[in-house]
Amino acid sequence: MSNNITSAIWQVDDAKPEHVPQIRELFKAVFKQGMSHALWAWKYDDGRGAGIIVRHGDEIVAYFGGTERRVLFKGEAVYSIQCGDSMVAPKHRGTLSKKGPFYLSVTAFLDRYTGFDRPYLLSHGFPNARAMRLAEHLGTYEEIGTLLEISWPARAGSAYSSRVFDFESSEHVGCLDALWSKMAAEFADRTIGIRDLEYLRHRYHDHPDLTYQLHLVYSSGESGPLGLIVTRTVEDRLLLLDMVANKSEFRNLAAFGRQLASELGCRELYGWLTEIDRELISDSALVVVDPPLRLPLGVYSDGLKAEEIRDTWFFMCGDSDFL
Repeated sequence: MSNNITSAIWQVDDAKPEHVPQIRELFKAVFKQGMSHALWAWKYDDGRGAGIIVRHGDEIVAYFGGTERRVLFKGEAVYSIQCGDSMVAPKHRGTLSKKGPFYLSVTAFLDRYTGFDRPYLLSHGFPNARAMRLAEHLGTYEEIGTLLEISWPARAGSAYSSRVFDFESSEHVGCLDALWSKMAAEFADRTIGIRDLEYLRHRYHDHPDLTYQLHLVYSSGESGPLGLIVTRTVEDRLLLLDMVANKSEFRNLAAFGRQLASELGCRELYGWLTEIDRELISDSALVVVDPPLRLPLGVYSDGLKAEEIRDTWFFMCGDSDFL
């Protein structure tokens, strides 16, 4: 590690393959549910992720990890890391000072992996309100935007047709390439996760635990697709994870999502969208849940300042790794 943080009580180091069984046990103790070996591999194997452990003797008492994402930052292809897995053993959670395992895991991770001359220029994540407040208090995160939870009631209709996206179809891949190229151009002054075939295949097709629906959406009289939409059925609701389209088609894709929700017997379509993009999908049926989720930038290491990133990210549910 670059700063080799350690103390008389805690030892801090990069997470290595031999640490994975203990980290997964820690995950189970903290979150009261297991993380399968397949899910860990999907997130972290083949260089897709990185993590920091904090040990007390031979026991791993804290872990902070993230998964890489290829993004366009103002038109330039760079790497960001989603800070996702943060955990501290229950018996050590009370140590929330700058000498405790939580602070050591976060700062060691940010110092090692994020910022200028590090593997990842950017960091991003979706912490709950408590974690965000704690990170701000400790000086490791600053807010760079807000994320809305949105929903629409399901609505029957026939204005749109669709084709299930086929990852092996050259026609469908060509459609996706064209859709993503247009979307990327429209977000050239923003920060947006790359939504190409490689990403969609890994994120949705290859997910070991969850099943997603990917549809190319058409309207009557149009030969080409309006866009691609990604959804997942969650009990009696339809989760809207992603769209690949021109901004002008977002409302149409949401309308198709409401139609699909009705066809599947779901009561509503719901999801996340960055607050600055609300006007792209806003209509009279849209319901917005308050308060919004506050978005962080890791600021512990030397890197881009919060004001350089603020209100530039485009996020939806699919930009997370857990929905």
